[in-house]
Amino acid sequence: MAILDPEENHPVLIIEDEDELRDVLLVACELHGRTAVGVGGADEALDRLRGGLRPCLIVFDLVMPNKSGWEFRAEQLADPELAGIPSVAISAAVQGDSMRATLQVEALLPKPIDMDVLLALVARYCPRGTRT
Repeated sequence: MAILDPEENHPVLIIEDEDELRDVLLVACELHGRTAVGVGGADEALDRLRGGLRPCLIVFDLVMPNKSGWEFRAEQLADPELAGIPSVAISAAVQGDSMRATLQVEALLPKPIDMDVLLALVARYCPRGTRT
């Protein structure tokens, strides 16, 4: 897990191609005092990460057009600068702990998402900071 400077504001990064769900997840994080950034796909997320964005947690969908969550996670893990960022996968086709272990994620949440579980993960990996 990456060690983050507690004086800096590290947002939750939400990677979800469904606009409505992405917006719900962003609002939920922000209502619970965490800054969040949403993107619609894996390529945009990788561009932002490679450009210097350092989230406290990445929440990503496994099934997305163009580049899947599987492909995103493989690229994230292959990059030493990004590999240590805690990540949570979400999927309507979740298949249990073996998939979680394969992805090397902190959690694998089925859709529809249990917001209490997601927000508990956000609280664990994202210390409260000032909102930007």
